[in-house]
Amino acid sequence: MDQSAQKQQPRSTAGSALLFGSGTLTSRILGLLRDSLIFAYLPIDMKDAWLAAFRLPNFFRRFLGEGGLAVSFIPIYVSLIKKGDPDAQKRLTDGVFTLLMGLVILLCGVTFLLMDQIVPWWLSGDGFTDIPGKIDMTILMGKIMIFFLFFVTLFAYFMALLNSHKQFGYSGFAPLFLNLSIIAGLWFFKDTSNIVEASAAAVVVGGLLQALFLLPSIIRLKITPKISRRPLNPEVKKVLMKFLPAFFGVGVLQILNLVNVYFASRLQGAVSYMYLGDRLLELPLSLIAVSLGTTLLPTLSDYRSQGKTETFMHSVSKHLSLFYFLAIPAGFGFWFLGVDIIDVLFQRGEFTGREVAIVAVILKIYCLTLIAAGSLKILNQALYASGDTRTPAVISFIGLILHLLMAPYLMNLYELNGLIGSTALVSLFNFLCCLTMLQKRIAWLNWRRIGRNSILCFVAASAMGLYLFGVNQLNWKQGRFLLDFPILMLIITGGGLIYFSLSAVFKVDELSFLASKLKKKI
Repeated sequence: MDQSAQKQQPRSTAGSALLFGSGTLTSRILGLLRDSLIFAYLPIDMKDAWLAAFRLPNFFRRFLGEGGLAVSFIPIYVSLIKKGDPDAQKRLTDGVFTLLMGLVILLCGVTFLLMDQIVPWWLSGDGFTDIPGKIDMTILMGKIMIFFLFFVTLFAYFMALLNSHKQFGYSGFAPLFLNLSIIAGLWFFKDTSNIVEASAAAVVVGGLLQALFLLPSIIRLKITPKISRRPLNPEVKKVLMKFLPAFFGVGVLQILNLVNVYFASRLQGAVSYMYLGDRLLELPLSLIAVSLGTTLLPTLSDYRSQGKTETFMHSVSKHLSLFYFLAIPAGFGFWFLGVDIIDVLFQRGEFTGREVAIVAVILKIYCLTLIAAGSLKILNQALYASGDTRTPAVISFIGLILHLLMAPYLMNLYELNGLIGSTALVSLFNFLCCLTMLQKRIAWLNWRRIGRNSILCFVAASAMGLYLFGVNQLNWKQGRFLLDFPILMLIITGGGLIYFSLSAVFKVDELSFLASKLKKKI
């Protein structure tokens, strides 16, 4: 095998991940500002209603959009690009577009009409039903936000097309418009009685803006999809055969999220607390694992179509090791600094010290599963790229059954923390199963390299943790955001310097690799 080729392509993929990740990071920072406004301006019951309503379009989005769509569409579309068959590419893009958007329009209409029945059935816990007006408020926002599904699915389809052509930059930055739109809605209507309707409508406007942001790139590449009179062509049928298992697999994960909201609806405020813990964890998870996974799928699909099994597994091993290099210090940082991060970013207005303590415990539980959750994202992409959409679906289904059995028992013992703990255990179970099946069906990962670098990263992160533990003993917060936030950033920067300096001393490969990519891409 050409060793230079083997090494070069993963570097190109990781460089694309850096570009995509920079957009994701910017969007996540704006997302934290958005969430800060939600938690500051909305009372706890209104927050629960807003966040529950927002879950509905996102539930279907992950069914149809970047979840099921990407993993079934991209490998087949990439293979057609490699074959140089523009007619087949056009039939595929137009056919999938026609079926996908037709289904989305139907879902939006049916869900809108049935919202009065869906919400009371789904959120039947005392935390919703015992609060006057809370269910009605959720129904109202749900009827508005459901139309976000149309625009975000259109965005996801555009993103899948661009990713197939190795165009990642705009896709990473597009979600900025969603966050900016919601921030504007909350800010301008914060002192009015229309803040509920305005913030819900801002979600729909943001979805439209992020789809429009990708449209010029689609037009420039001359891959603009159109409505097809005969969408069920041979190319589309291949996608559908892959889509159904992927749809089921991704759907099971989303059903698990809805089940969590159902369980959380029994406790007042639990939906909001769980959401905020998720959002904080998603900052490193989306920046690292999702960016790597999104940019990795087209490359792995290319390798698989060419029969390059060794290069395929080398790329998976390389990106797992890169993920651990960045995720391990993130986990240590949240463990030791989580309370301060939540306090500085969110404790104001309707969000009090009591809520800070609750979310901090949730975040610590999530820290224990950060590695498993991120690794699962990358391993699933490897299975999808190999054409196996069934295995992740079966594993996810078994994990859901385990969660349904464990969650009620653990909630009786530990309330909301029990629900979070059950979710973490299921994530670990899914990761171990996917890892086993990938290595059984394709080849073993390079554990010698992954293990060596991960141990060195753990030692460096432990030193950073000692520094953060020492900082925790100081009374540095003044209770004013403009003073505390810069200090928090300095503390985080200090921890990062310790970690990366020790990584340089230990000669961790990923540090020099990332440094070279940053020079080229940023």
